[in-house]
Amino acid sequence: MGAAEVAAYVDQFGTDTVAGLVFVDGWAGRDYDPNSLPGMFQWVPAFQKERRKWTEDFINSSFMFRKQQPEEYLKRLADAMLRTPTNSAMTIWLGYFVSDFRPALARIDRPTLIIAAAGGLCGNVCEDMQKRIRGAHLEVMENVGHALFVDDPERFNSLLENFISGLAR
Repeated sequence: MGAAEVAAYVDQFGTDTVAGLVFVDGWAGRDYDPNSLPGMFQWVPAFQKERRKWTEDFINSSFMFRKQQPEEYLKRLADAMLRTPTNSAMTIWLGYFVSDFRPALARIDRPTLIIAAAGGLCGNVCEDMQKRIRGAHLEVMENVGHALFVDDPERFNSLLENFISGLAR
């Protein structure tokens, strides 16, 4: 949910204190088809009643990772996610769902990199973000899940290193 947090920061504080911005496989707001809304909430009862199972299923889905991850890593990730109380996790998710910081994107006047997983969460929403941010660069990574920095750390780190080194010029 970091993309919305970056956009919220820009909305609240502007860009005077940052050299550049990076959005990773997420959005700052989007339009929802009202007919799809009920389906978007079908997972909520299972999330609330069987949080550990829901979390483990989510982590093990092809949405998160496209490459096999060690079992110990997945367990640590689930344990870390479960440290957030369920009611707080629901509040965070609902806040993300109902917030729209897209108008703040037009105020970004710093170099911006958008990294997205091909065929993933971001899709045409990241392309829309790129159009709203003057001079933004969009990189789409292939064969990765939402945790693209885990599936292909070399490519992700290379993109970040190149972006950051360009800021120093």
